[in-house]
Amino acid sequence: MNFKLETEFSKADVLTEVDALKKQIDDLRPLPTDVEGRVMQKLRLDWNYHSNAIEGNRLSYGETVAFLMEGITAKGKPLKDHLDIRGHNEAINFLLSIIKDTRPISEADIRNLHKMILVEPYDVKAQTADGLPTTKRITLGEYKTLPNHVRTATGETHYYATPEETPSKMQELMEWYVEISADKDVHPVVIAALFHHKFVSIHPFDDGNGRLSRILMNLILMQKGFPPVIIKMDDRKNYYALLSRADNGDNWPFIEYVIELLKNSLQLYVKAANGGDIDEDEDIDKEIALFKMELLNDTNVKVKRSNALINNVLTTQISPLINKLIIKAEQFNELFFENTHEVGLDFIISDVLTYRSLDHFINATTVANRDRLIDELERIAAVFTYEKFKNSENDFDIGVWVTVEFEEYFYKIVDFKGKDILSKLYHESLSINDITKIVKVFVESIKANINEKRKSPKS
Repeated sequence: MNFKLETEFSKADVLTEVDALKKQIDDLRPLPTDVEGRVMQKLRLDWNYHSNAIEGNRLSYGETVAFLMEGITAKGKPLKDHLDIRGHNEAINFLLSIIKDTRPISEADIRNLHKMILVEPYDVKAQTADGLPTTKRITLGEYKTLPNHVRTATGETHYYATPEETPSKMQELMEWYVEISADKDVHPVVIAALFHHKFVSIHPFDDGNGRLSRILMNLILMQKGFPPVIIKMDDRKNYYALLSRADNGDNWPFIEYVIELLKNSLQLYVKAANGGDIDEDEDIDKEIALFKMELLNDTNVKVKRSNALINNVLTTQISPLINKLIIKAEQFNELFFENTHEVGLDFIISDVLTYRSLDHFINATTVANRDRLIDELERIAAVFTYEKFKNSENDFDIGVWVTVEFEEYFYKIVDFKGKDILSKLYHESLSINDITKIVKVFVESIKANINEKRKSPKS
């Protein structure tokens, strides 16, 4: 391939400043652990917040920090906003593992990153080819099967690659990346910015392309020893405008924009290494959130159950927990010929009602009817049944469940043997550590149940 234009871009004077800043940091290495940790924590929190906010996530900066650092969910904010933040953070973890392994990015990695940032399938509003309203199912890790062109602010249609073109264009992009990465005359930031634009121009997935393009751009930079760049929510109009110019062949303004962002991140490192304060105005929001979180954690206040409190717990705590259990439970499916899972809601007066998932209960019932049911709700059980173990000499079934019980002042998680795993006051959220603990107990219960039946075959 001919990289004449990319090589010319790499000769810009501003890149000399970038390299000088990087050398200044490299000369100071190894940086003190607290300095390195403080800078990367700030960049990572900023990255999680701004990249999601650009796409419409409604969590504030402080709410994002509190959720990622302590698992504190924001009252009144949608479950999907929390899932998007968590998924994006997990994608960064995966990105860091790729960097640690010192291996190039692959299309399989891109598909896996897409699965992480979207977390679970969902429906969005769409239009048919005739312009009629419809819904479209967003799948994870699969290239688009329908066109995803968008209408711009001026009313014009912006066309991305068609579904038929997408596989070949993604292959071309990866081949371009492998070849240009080996060209020492092309600067990494030029490669990263151009990769971002080329990826967005294809728009290979039904959703999540913007967040994924920024993740991949930062992966390219970090593999070359640079810090990630942060495109801020407040600057999104300028960001989109520069991408539009690149669509028309004017690539340098967008590359220059990414270079300036990279200089900001490098200067943050230099400032921290010299003992400077790296906090910005928006970090005040973070400090307030952390202060409130500390007070809540230290306050052992009993709040009596109410429909609003339980509805919030169901939506922001229990539903994502059960979805996590379902994902883990499905990994055992191939050991059995048949498997089912359902969520049972046990009421004081009514009989038990069962649903495919807790989300189904939340979405399938009217607000008035759901309030009536919640008022009578005693417990929820996520039940997983496996039938016909794939062993001709020991054909058995097992069933495991996790129960959530709602008391007057607290809710608790109970394993299938009736043993309490943990309990929370109604104002308390399940932390990441709490969820990990519950999931581990659940997985161990499946394994123990299988092993017990294997050791005691049917006579």
